[in-house]
Amino acid sequence: MNKHRTLLIAAALAATLSLSACWDDDDDEDTVVPPPPPVVVTEVPDSAGVSAVAFFAFIRSLAANDESSEPLTIKGTFNVPADDGSEPTPFT
Repeated sequence: MNKHRTLLIAAALAATLSLSACWDDDDDEDTVVPPPPPVVVTEVPDSAGVSAVAFFAFIRSLAANDESSEPLTIKGTFNVPADDGSEPTPFT
């Protein structure tokens, strides 16, 4: 009976040790990488001057309530082409 009890305790100890190896409480691996900072737009890109639709798409992509950034610069050669072939887009 004593030998049986010793084997039972040894088996319980082995099971406990093997299961405790699966329990990892190391939080270093779970670090969350912060997102990159947003790209600061300082001038109107040339791609916005391709068409009126592209220009309005660029304007809509800007933050509506951004009161802290600098004003955008516009290059001297920037022209928004007239787009007479499509319906006007409501700007809301």
